[in-house]
Amino acid sequence: MSGLEDAFGARLFQRTTRKVTLTETGAKALERARLIVEEFETLGAEVRGLEREPVGMLRVSSSIAFARSELVPHVPDFLRQYPHLLLDLNTDDRQIDLVAEGVDLAFRFGALKDSSLTARRLGEYCRVLVASPAYIERAGEIRAPLDLQTARCIVFTASSQVHHWTLMKGGVRKEVEIEGDVRASTGRVVLDFARLGLGVAMLPKFLAAGSIERGELVHILPDWKGPTIDLHAVWASGRRLPRRARVFLEFIQPRLGLTG
Repeated sequence: MSGLEDAFGARLFQRTTRKVTLTETGAKALERARLIVEEFETLGAEVRGLEREPVGMLRVSSSIAFARSELVPHVPDFLRQYPHLLLDLNTDDRQIDLVAEGVDLAFRFGALKDSSLTARRLGEYCRVLVASPAYIERAGEIRAPLDLQTARCIVFTASSQVHHWTLMKGGVRKEVEIEGDVRASTGRVVLDFARLGLGVAMLPKFLAAGSIERGELVHILPDWKGPTIDLHAVWASGRRLPRRARVFLEFIQPRLGLTG
């Protein structure tokens, strides 16, 4: 590291007794180096006669639940179609630094606050209410939104709807106060709690669909929907989306369960 800093004549790393991180200059140097590597890989592909087929390592980031439900099932077909690509799927419910982690393409939900990213809206997912058959048998059927006020509810703490749920049916909108007997910060754990019969959950449909089909969960109040949640594809601003990431995005988008 010291040799690199001497070669560049600049401080690239911030050192403490516990960790080493990049300085702002170091982060810019790393980003530029990645672009050079990408150009080198493209040159290598052209020399080998593979210029029409993307090659190299594709780094994709998403939440754990989204990856397991919407990305992972399609990876085998993608890799069969693009056999010269390698895939590194980074699954993390935290919003990581795409540049620092070397991520080509990320999938993120909701409003985007990071102005250093380029974003493309892909569509939206609806939210549905679900509960296990065991919970419904024990607590009774939920026939109207107001019944949720006396139900045990499972709260997703990363959502803005922690103390109330918004439900819509056509042009009718209802705000229902809820009691969160059980809470979790990841959608996958909320799903697990619902399947265990701990209460009613509001989940993106892509996350609940498999459990509904298998009979592990029941779609309750099917005429009522929660607020939709936007899905964006994002990548580092100021850089061209690598071809390997473009082909993945073109491949995966029509296979997602988006509603708009």
